Amino acid sequence: MQHEFKGKSALFTGGTKGLGLAAARMFAQQGCDVYLSYRSDEAGANAAAHSVRELGVKCEVLKADLGEDGAMERVFDELAGHTKSLDYYIHNAAATAFKDLIELKSHHIDKTFNITVKGFVLGVQRAAAMMKPGSAVISVSGMDTLKAVPRHGLLGAAKAALETLTAYYAHELAGRGIRVNGVNPGFLATDSTRKYLGPAFEHVNKLFADSTPLKREPSLEEIGEVICFLASKRSGWIVGQTLCVDGGLDFSLQNTVST
Repeated sequence: MQHEFKGKSALFTGGTKGLGLAAARMFAQQGCDVYLSYRSDEAGANAAAHSVRELGVKCEVLKADLGEDGAMERVFDELAGHTKSLDYYIHNAAATAFKDLIELKSHHIDKTFNITVKGFVLGVQRAAAMMKPGSAVISVSGMDTLKAVPRHGLLGAAKAALETLTAYYAHELAGRGIRVNGVNPGFLATDSTRKYLGPAFEHVNKLFADSTPLKREPSLEEIGEVICFLASKRSGWIVGQTLCVDGGLDFSLQNTVST
């Protein structure tokens, strides 16, 4: 459906690279103005915004380290200078220290939960105040809520909390006509997974791809399509769900383990 989001506005946390940017561009292709939060790469953020503006919509970048106290409030204060209403809030930002749980320090825990859990709670509070009936909130989870991934224990716990908060927010905001759902994309080839895996990335990426029934890795746009769907009226009867969109990877891994 062309220009489904024309005249609408969307905020993406972690929106200047990877899945966030891919989804933001897809919203823009449907006529949506987009706002992208980022942490530190100003040149990359400006390049991302330029690539979105080329699609004929408004795009602004909002700099904030969501791991710091008060950062989400600053994002929305700046956003309010650009738009008085918001139709879609996509909580995609995440960061953690890739360490075993026994090695974690207090500041690692604070940063991970500030971005994923505290950031989501405060972000939806502010987003909901700008939204009207028909708006939507979408959270982005991860495969570490489904499988034990080495050195992902803290992030997996935070993302599991995010999925629970998604369901609770869905029930709390349904009366306002705001739908809240999430997407769990399984394994994705992103800057984060490349950093986490280092030299082993190509091997692990192929291993996961070969473990899916389709024997391939997903594109970021395939996950972005689901985020667009959850924001659209076509998903009007989906409420409080975190959709597992992993190409059958989770079931394939269960089968492999069981045999």
